[in-house]
Amino acid sequence: MAGKAARGIAAILLMAFGPPLTWLAILWSDPVGSGLGAPALLYALAALASVPGLIGLWMLPGRNRTKALILPLYLTAIVLVLLYTLVVFVCVALHDCP
Repeated sequence: MAGKAARGIAAILLMAFGPPLTWLAILWSDPVGSGLGAPALLYALAALASVPGLIGLWMLPGRNRTKALILPLYLTAIVLVLLYTLVVFVCVALHDCP
């Protein structure tokens, strides 16, 4: 029982903190500064940032049907979190925060 609880807590922490921290690491590394400024690159990096959260969702104890029902809601939340993190990152980088 304790193993399931620990696995659930680890999965929830990975789902909550994995994508934003990965996204911040990607933004901090300035991938556009390398000369690869295609929009496809930015979409691919955003998709890459969502991978830790998807792994966390897969780690949750429960049925696959339940996870499939959670997936669209989680992906919507991840998109909103990554967009908000991008806005805050740009705001801080430009020293133009309200």
